[in-house]
Amino acid sequence: MKKNRFEHHCLEAEAGRDAFVAHPFSREEGMVISCSLTSGHMLIKTPDSNKRCWDYRECEDLNHPKSGPMV
Repeated sequence: MKKNRFEHHCLEAEAGRDAFVAHPFSREEGMVISCSLTSGHMLIKTPDSNKRCWDYRECEDLNHPKSGPMV
């Protein structure tokens, strides 16, 4: 993921809007909960309510339908 997309996802999460990413190495996806702009990491909540910390360089944008909150 490019840094400008990372920053966009962080701003979306900070504003309370849903932002979704995928981690191709672990084959997981989830919703961005918070970010650290200094370290370049995102805290992610997966669909099974686990939390992960991912480096934005290892993530991809995830196009998620606007059907409501992630379950």
